[in-house]
Amino acid sequence: MDTLFLQSPSQLSLHLKSLRKSRNMTQVEMAKRLQITQERYSQIERHPELIATARLFEILAALGVDVLLKMRKSESKPTPTAVRGREDW
Repeated sequence: MDTLFLQSPSQLSLHLKSLRKSRNMTQVEMAKRLQITQERYSQIERHPELIATARLFEILAALGVDVLLKMRKSESKPTPTAVRGREDW
């Protein structure tokens, strides 16, 4: 698994689970690394859109993942809703 594309929270949920499994790690092991409970880690895998960005980066680091942002070609400009997502910022 070299490159994963991420365009939605539901994809992130699947990626977190598959990355963890590809590293032969259980939820318990991930939770210990992050100093949280297994139950909390399970919630994070199911709903990663609800966690802070800093926590997401901690999880990705624990999984040995680097984040790379790539600009789309100009003909596929994002719409304002795609950029903003929710009105919570």
